[in-house]
Amino acid sequence: MPSCLARSLAAALLAALSLPSLAAQEGRVVVLGFDGADARTVAELMEAGQLPNLKTLAEQGCFAPLLTTNPAESPVSWSSLNTGQNPAKTGIPGFVVRDLASGGTPVPGIGFYDSVEDVPVTSLRRTPIPVWPPLALGLALGAGVFLAFLLVFGILLRLRKLPVALLSLFLGAAATWSGVRLRGYLPEGLPVVKNTLEATPFWEVAAAAGVPSVVLDAAQSWDRDDVAGAKVLAGLGVPDARGQYNGFTIYTTDPLWFAYEPTKESETPSAGNKLRVDWKDGRIEARVYGPRNFWAQDALRRELEEIEGRSSDPTLPFRELERLGERKVDLEGRLRELDSGPPLSVPLEVVRRADGSGARVTIGDSEQDLQLGSWSDWYPLSFELNPLLKVHALTRAKLISLDAPHFTLYIDTLQIDPARPPFWQPISQPFGFSAELASATGPFETVGWACMTLPYKDREVDAVSFLEDIQFTFEWRERMTLDRLTRGDWRLFFSCFSTPDRVQHMCYQFYDPQHPLYDPAEADRRMTFFGQEIALRDAIPAIYRQVDRLIGEVRARLRPDDVLILCADHGFQSFRREVHVNNWLLDKGYLAVKPGLSRANTKMVTSYVDWSRTRAYSVGLGMVYANLKGRESQGIVEPAELPELLASISRDFLAEVDPQSGQRLGRVAHVTGQIHDGPFLDREADLMLGFEAGYRVSWSTTAGGLEVEKDESGGWVPAAFVSDNDKTWSGDHVSVDPELVQGMFFSSLELALPEGGLDLRHVAPTVLSLLGVPVPPECDLPPLAVAR
Repeated sequence: MPSCLARSLAAALLAALSLPSLAAQEGRVVVLGFDGADARTVAELMEAGQLPNLKTLAEQGCFAPLLTTNPAESPVSWSSLNTGQNPAKTGIPGFVVRDLASGGTPVPGIGFYDSVEDVPVTSLRRTPIPVWPPLALGLALGAGVFLAFLLVFGILLRLRKLPVALLSLFLGAAATWSGVRLRGYLPEGLPVVKNTLEATPFWEVAAAAGVPSVVLDAAQSWDRDDVAGAKVLAGLGVPDARGQYNGFTIYTTDPLWFAYEPTKESETPSAGNKLRVDWKDGRIEARVYGPRNFWAQDALRRELEEIEGRSSDPTLPFRELERLGERKVDLEGRLRELDSGPPLSVPLEVVRRADGSGARVTIGDSEQDLQLGSWSDWYPLSFELNPLLKVHALTRAKLISLDAPHFTLYIDTLQIDPARPPFWQPISQPFGFSAELASATGPFETVGWACMTLPYKDREVDAVSFLEDIQFTFEWRERMTLDRLTRGDWRLFFSCFSTPDRVQHMCYQFYDPQHPLYDPAEADRRMTFFGQEIALRDAIPAIYRQVDRLIGEVRARLRPDDVLILCADHGFQSFRREVHVNNWLLDKGYLAVKPGLSRANTKMVTSYVDWSRTRAYSVGLGMVYANLKGRESQGIVEPAELPELLASISRDFLAEVDPQSGQRLGRVAHVTGQIHDGPFLDREADLMLGFEAGYRVSWSTTAGGLEVEKDESGGWVPAAFVSDNDKTWSGDHVSVDPELVQGMFFSSLELALPEGGLDLRHVAPTVLSLLGVPVPPECDLPPLAVAR
């Protein structure tokens, strides 16, 4: 229950009437965000005496549940919290959405970033050399060298004019040639992962108003223009050094594994690769794969375009045409190799110790001795695209096993090196802020989804390895936060910690005795976590205890007039049973399928849906779309029929029960246009399903799939629409009724809660008001009032 819910009714009435509510404070404002920090769990642990610092903060100020967005997905929720605006204004609809890019045929798409393969180099804010045409750059460089040499040796040193002039001309010509060649190393287009956030975060508003702001690991904050006075390290959404997300690699001598290079056959179910290696005389030699050489691909494509243009000349001699044809075939073959073959790589060498206690592991030019079961320090890596362009990366390794049952080495995501980020994919604003942070507290992870949830989900690592990585991430973020906090070059400070979310995603199987994967013996397994021995069943309370300890450290460093706010994007529930929404829509007659179902053709809606008889389908995390005429290429639902169709699906969903237990599946269904308003409403689904506690949309539904099984005759048929969640990803919030996954909110000030509860869209306007900054009119809700 909120500790300040029963505070002054008069203050609450003032807030409800939107009277002047919050006087600007003279001190600073510190906001700490904790991804997935669940209000219900926090209240229970405070009551049990495990969170003394949070309990003190609640007693001195305010604690309340914080209503999340619909959908309750991190990029959606943080975007709304950071801007004070609903998803139809932020433009961030979800992790996965329906995309109609293929001529109106629905396919799964990404909702929180846009990977653009060819951003013109001329549009980038920062490049290592001018982006002038090659000849212009060469002439400018040549003229500069010619004049500089002539000035120094001919005029200042007064050497003989003719030799100086001739040498100046020679050097100028050489510099011109070098400049033309140097410009050729800069591609015309670069693969930039673009941020699709359309609204302005509160720290940019504050900085523009003259409030110096420092922001660490903030979601959806990369790829944005610099704002004077704002130093921002981007968080959720930042890609890895490959331009991808969370690509890990397992190296194994498992005789049942055959892929020696990254291919489709080497991919794990989520985002990794598993590669076969072999011992030879106590040594393993392999490669660590980085980004593709997009510069080489770009150069080949440009030469092919030039050949196509020249070949179309009707006056071209036959022999020249023949030569160009041969060159074209050669270039096309090389381009196919670059497109489909292995990407850039650096060598990996493992040398076994004679005593069997570990191995020397060398990646690139960096060598470290690893004990069996231990983690490495950072490995710095460099992938050279050409003499001008390099991708600098960081990674860590864990030697999981040497022999039993086979050799296993884990190589983590290749992080963008914060000290040397690529100019085309900056990770901070201003560009050099990430290097400033690395110089102060050491190297750190930069990928937007830190922590090895996916390797654990794929069962390539165990819970202990996962939680060791959690501790690593929490500690460097704590170190960076406390360092910047004490510098005093800010009036607004915001730092975000993602580790509560990651622990709850993966450890509800140990915490919830009703989870299908719950095993008492495994839940009792012991490990050292933050210097203390815990059982795995205690992992979730343990990460909240670390949050509590951090709050004590932060409060000890604040000034008396500083205001501290803690917030979360959403809460959590156990994920016990998964609902195959397309199977349910099929069962209810809203979706129809083609004959000839199989495991292979039911992964996406494009391959199995009979659009001529389908009125609704699902792609994403609880999102339902109508097969709307005029929008979908084969739509059959008239726009006038849409309201009744959505109402009918909602009624059926809310009446549905789990065939196994008889428990109700659905708790709420929202027509998106009735709860959101803004210019980007068309990026969202028509209907959002909100499940009861314990249920979540299935993994197959996320990509628009249909779950199938074999019948007695051996043919493939649709499976039941509810099944147990057998993944280690055992806790969640997505597609759950937002009322059931509310995040925590604390304030060192007593704040009057509005009638109906606190919404995460209150955070941004409240922070701005505390700083004396006018609240933008785009914000959906007013700032909170101070309780008097």
